[in-house]
Amino acid sequence: MSSRDDGRGRLRMGEYAAAPSEPVLRLSAASSLFPRLPHRSRTPFRVALAAVVVTAIGFALLRWQAPLIMVCALGVPLVFVLYLYESDAHRDLPARSLALTTVLAIGIGVGWARLIGVMFADAYDIALFGPETDTHAYVLGVAIPTVSAVLMLVPVAVVRLIRQPDRESLDGFALGAWSALAFTAAATLTRMAPEFATGITAEGWPVSGLLTMAGIVGAAIPLTAAAVGGLVGAALWSGRTRSIAVSVLVGLGIYAVSGLLEVSPLLHGQHFALHVAIAVVALLALRLGLQQMLLHEPDDDADPDRRVLCAHCEHVVADTALCPNCGVASLAASRASRAARRDTTAEPVRQTSLTRVLAVLGAGVGVAAAGGAAVAAVLTPPPVAYVCPPDCGRPPFGEQVESNPRFVASDGAFTVQYPGPGTAYEATLNPDGVKLEFVGGDTGTLHLFGMPAHSQSPKQIAQDLIRERFPEAVTDYEIPNAMVGYEPGYGVVVDEYPQGASGTFSRLRLIVMVAVKYDYALVAAAIGPYREFTPDDGPGHPSAANLQLAMDMGKYVNSFRWRDLDG
Repeated sequence: MSSRDDGRGRLRMGEYAAAPSEPVLRLSAASSLFPRLPHRSRTPFRVALAAVVVTAIGFALLRWQAPLIMVCALGVPLVFVLYLYESDAHRDLPARSLALTTVLAIGIGVGWARLIGVMFADAYDIALFGPETDTHAYVLGVAIPTVSAVLMLVPVAVVRLIRQPDRESLDGFALGAWSALAFTAAATLTRMAPEFATGITAEGWPVSGLLTMAGIVGAAIPLTAAAVGGLVGAALWSGRTRSIAVSVLVGLGIYAVSGLLEVSPLLHGQHFALHVAIAVVALLALRLGLQQMLLHEPDDDADPDRRVLCAHCEHVVADTALCPNCGVASLAASRASRAARRDTTAEPVRQTSLTRVLAVLGAGVGVAAAGGAAVAAVLTPPPVAYVCPPDCGRPPFGEQVESNPRFVASDGAFTVQYPGPGTAYEATLNPDGVKLEFVGGDTGTLHLFGMPAHSQSPKQIAQDLIRERFPEAVTDYEIPNAMVGYEPGYGVVVDEYPQGASGTFSRLRLIVMVAVKYDYALVAAAIGPYREFTPDDGPGHPSAANLQLAMDMGKYVNSFRWRDLDG
């Protein structure tokens, strides 16, 4: 039979080579991520993936932060481990290949997440205005996930270089997908580790933010990682230079787009929808890649004169590279399964038990969630009690602000004082205000600028500024009797929790204060790492500011002066 007659000379878009009766461009996570399972055995894995998502949603609705983090990081990898077992990877693949992939992926993931901690925080520590900071943020936004994509593929590439010459593309798929999932899980736990010290629950987080985290970190990101890693791994094992080059470029492109998304000022729902779209693209790219490889990969052990039981349609058919009845590739089954069915056509197709899959997955998820709660309980410090005396604070002694230089806006609408040379600040003077980089202590940025109010209230302006740059920020409290330039206004303290596929997890505190006069708004905004003030750390008296910059912010806030239009 010629290649044209058996369908191997074309891409066959209407018939997926790893699942009967499915077109190639059908969105199916089960037949995409579990290609070596018999057709009927994929249903338990569909249920398992759904169970992981439902569990994560449940923890998010309850605001159980610590268990949610564990399920998001380990849920999908646990399902894939079950797939490796059910697809006989422990028999088909050398144990050293699986072990080396696991160790390298976890080690690189942890190291990379720790290395880029400061870089990732800096990407979020951006000015509320200014295109130059946008460029920096977007460059980091693309660079970090792109490098992450390269690093998560290093383990499977190393294994490919030292592995035996006998190989099949779906062997590479299994190792590549597992490499990506292990790397992503390790990086996620590393960058989210600081959150365990904030408590088992997250009372201050809005449910919408936690649900977004469940959908993105628990489902979209690991599915994208598995698809990209599996695509590149399969291409490496196929040995086709063109397939390798195309798969790597597609994977890097997907992660670059994902990085742009991470630094874009979008609402929770928009972030989730776009991450899902990226995951869909990755899964479809995987299906196209596997289709091309399976249709052109020979099965050297096939014998058309022999009769075998097809693992997918369960018909006794000629032993060819593609099943004559359902069209599925013979290589879309494990070596152990193929060998057993070739020994005797009476050998039944082993089906996966839904009960067993859910039992093992439930035990794994339960242990992970309980472990996360236990770690959070141990790491969360007890609340600090203030007793006055002696914890009554210190007098507000400090340098007189009038000794500092004064900035004048380019249009003359306002002036403000700022710290001069020789201080812990590096000042950048812009036409509409001053940007102050705090280079001492916890670091951070203070912005003192003005803008037309356009009949908006101070509260509206503050909320718009925060929503534009930090759409996922969580309001901690509003500042009572806030004043800017001794003019009554509005102030708010919010927390930003940068999270995503490409950087470390951190907690940033943002304080924004706005006052309006003559329909012109003056704004003071400070952002930096969250630090809990205690009797021994901070101003000394009870304070919810919890930002080192806040101790130095007040004197500059009240040095604002509007141009007197009444005079």
